[in-house]
Amino acid sequence: MKQHRLSFELEMVVERAYECIKLTGRLAYDTQLAAEQKLATAVAAVKRRLVVVDVSGLRFLDSTGLALLVRFFKQIVSESRAMAIVVRDNAAIEKILLMAKLDRLLPIVGDEQQLLSLAPPSSFDHISQEALYSAWRQRSS
Repeated sequence: MKQHRLSFELEMVVERAYECIKLTGRLAYDTQLAAEQKLATAVAAVKRRLVVVDVSGLRFLDSTGLALLVRFFKQIVSESRAMAIVVRDNAAIEKILLMAKLDRLLPIVGDEQQLLSLAPPSSFDHISQEALYSAWRQRSS
């Protein structure tokens, strides 16, 4: 009998204009405790103004995982930072994010280049969530 391995991994990568938090595995009820701990550590470690969460490596996302993403977003914004989500070619996860209407809170983009095209990279040191979201909405209209 094949055992199902429960896993959630988080990797932080510092880029020139932003910090990227790459999520892989399952962001779900069964990985909630590990995910909460890792996301809390990530919030404390973030130094840049713009935080990009790359969900392209997620294999599964349920309502618990969505709630964790929303809480993470609220923490980031409460620290006067801005956040966007990168989905790359993960259509299943993108569909879940859109069904949950997370695109009403923050930009959901295909890749970092789409995000970086919204404003000059130097402006990301001062960008607010409102300004980032507004630029994204104008570009995607």
